[in-house]
Amino acid sequence: TEVTEKLEEVVMIWIKEIRRVLVASEQIRRGTDDVGPSAELEYWKARMSSFNSLLDEIKSSRVRKIISILQAARSKTLKQWKELDGNVTFAANEAKDNVRYLYTLDKFFGPLVEASPV
Repeated sequence: TEVTEKLEEVVMIWIKEIRRVLVASEQIRRGTDDVGPSAELEYWKARMSSFNSLLDEIKSSRVRKIISILQAARSKTLKQWKELDGNVTFAANEAKDNVRYLYTLDKFFGPLVEASPV
């Protein structure tokens, strides 16, 4: 039980940090109305990168071992962990989809930004 309590403390710290990242990512961006697809693409690339690295860390063997130990101990913190894991996965997938979409837009509209309309 002592080991389980220590592991629960570690997972609660992770949960707190992941929530902080999710809340920060949901904050409304302030920008000008004249930003084009390139600026949006850079924003979503950065967001995709941060969430993919977070997912990689969540899927690491160290984290999986701790989670499996807590599953065996039937810890109550796993409910929160699973919810946050789903939220991070959703945010990563959203960013990936937006990057794919904006990359296509940038491919077609990029030359318009660099050249004159004539």
